[in-house]
Amino acid sequence: MVKCDASIKAMLISIDNDNKNDFIIEDLDEEHLLVKETKIMTLKSRLAEMMKQRLKDPTEEDESGKEN
Repeated sequence: MVKCDASIKAMLISIDNDNKNDFIIEDLDEEHLLVKETKIMTLKSRLAEMMKQRLKDPTEEDESGKEN
């Protein structure tokens, strides 16, 4: 069972939908999802990657392209 806030839950459901419902067994309530035990680590990894993409600092790209 995974406990999370609504925004994280929406991301987890999106990941599950994009992967043919391979992760979530049941949506229990607004804060809990029942997830396949064998898929938890993969789901966490995909969530971390999704969060990294969504929360990317736009100044990071600007700074990497600057000449010193």
